[in-house]
Amino acid sequence: MNEGDLLKRSAEEREKIFKRYERGREEGAEIDPWEDPGFEVYHATDRYGFIHDKRLPSKVDPQEAKKLQIELERQKKWLKMLKNWDTPNVKEKLHSRVYKGIPNSLRTQAWCRLLNVEKVKREHVGKYADMMKLARQYSTDARQIDSDVNRQFREHLHYRERYSIKQQSLFNVLTAYAMYNSEVGYCQGMSGLAGVLLMYMDEEDAFWAMHILLTDSKYAMHGLYKEGFPKLTRFLAHHDRILGKFLPKLKKHFDKHGVDAILYSLKWFFVCFVERVWSLVRVLEMRMKICCLL
Repeated sequence: MNEGDLLKRSAEEREKIFKRYERGREEGAEIDPWEDPGFEVYHATDRYGFIHDKRLPSKVDPQEAKKLQIELERQKKWLKMLKNWDTPNVKEKLHSRVYKGIPNSLRTQAWCRLLNVEKVKREHVGKYADMMKLARQYSTDARQIDSDVNRQFREHLHYRERYSIKQQSLFNVLTAYAMYNSEVGYCQGMSGLAGVLLMYMDEEDAFWAMHILLTDSKYAMHGLYKEGFPKLTRFLAHHDRILGKFLPKLKKHFDKHGVDAILYSLKWFFVCFVERVWSLVRVLEMRMKICCLL
């Protein structure tokens, strides 16, 4: 098989993948049974949309009810803040209120404000659509992205079904961004970050939110994903020094048994605690808040 045949084969495979996402779940869509696990409606689904392998409780958990009541009170305060976002009073209160937690129902508005998503969108009108077109023609990452979308957050209602609306959005955002930011391209950890953003945003907002988090000097997350992973390497080195200073016996024990930090802390830093998804949400919010105040 010569180079021309390989390029033709690659283009055909890319077009086939894009067509599957474009078609979604309409009648006649090709979806293997193993790709589309079923679930019972009456299994417990938490307030964030994640499905748990247990039955719905017969009574309301008192602690959960208390948390919801506290969040309702916070929601009133946040609604007032969002209406008066640029006032000095809001900037004074922002630190403590983000630290306590942004109400889940208002995360979309709050995240977009903290990251200035609307401003960036106005500056790049039509760019996202252009990147999607380029991705369909030239993407070299479509196959890997397709594989990662198929396994990302499959326990969540948005991503449970193969080629669901949110799976389509996740594929579109990742393939488009790989074309837009050629320095980073696509790295597997990016699917977790984009997946969480899409739980609260539409496609284009999630695209620009991810771009801001990766490239704005206040956040500079690109170093976690670019070739060589320079920021990840630096974080692992910091972790080792901190562990040696504050928990020297544990560090010595790990070293004795050849337990390198990368074995257990890789997913803490590389994908921002993504396997504990609400840790990722809180880490993102704290980073947005700190950088917003600088």
